Amino acid sequence: MSCLLSQLPALGPCHLCPELLSEAPALCSQCRQHQTVTYLREKYRYFACLLRARFEEHKNEKDMMKATQLLQEAEEEFWQNQHPQPYIFPDSPGGTSYERYECYKVPEWFLDYWHPSEKAVYPDYFSKREQWKKLRMESWEREVKQLQEETPSDGVMTEALPPARKEGDLPPLWWHIVTRPRERPV
Repeated sequence: MSCLLSQLPALGPCHLCPELLSEAPALCSQCRQHQTVTYLREKYRYFACLLRARFEEHKNEKDMMKATQLLQEAEEEFWQNQHPQPYIFPDSPGGTSYERYECYKVPEWFLDYWHPSEKAVYPDYFSKREQWKKLRMESWEREVKQLQEETPSDGVMTEALPPARKEGDLPPLWWHIVTRPRERPV
């Protein structure tokens, strides 16, 4: 089942920064979480419409404190009403087919070996890719320097990377986010 926000434009890789979710991905997340509680389609649609109405009620909220409080209340309500054996989507972490196709993902550098006639089929992508590669070469020294400065002397405790420190600057190792491989093979 798709989320209720299918009419919204693509919002980018929200899974990379779950603590910074805006309202739209948070609503998608709430819908998916609610779907794990109700298995019957008609019940799910009824409660999804109620949930959507509650979000529509506060969609123009300008006060970020109140918006955060509303989101926390919704998460607490979900926690209290959650199913003891929630449905886990197959492609989600913990699902039966999560990362099933990892072995088939082709590394990004493989595109360097495409024939020019193959690249001509996707001119927009390859022009952007060339710009990304130039930007990567320019920003690499800064990224490594930032990582070295911010890495504790006793080693890294988590896999989390530090954010960009200046306005308009790139976070370290942004290249893997921009050029992540396709989710499923054809």
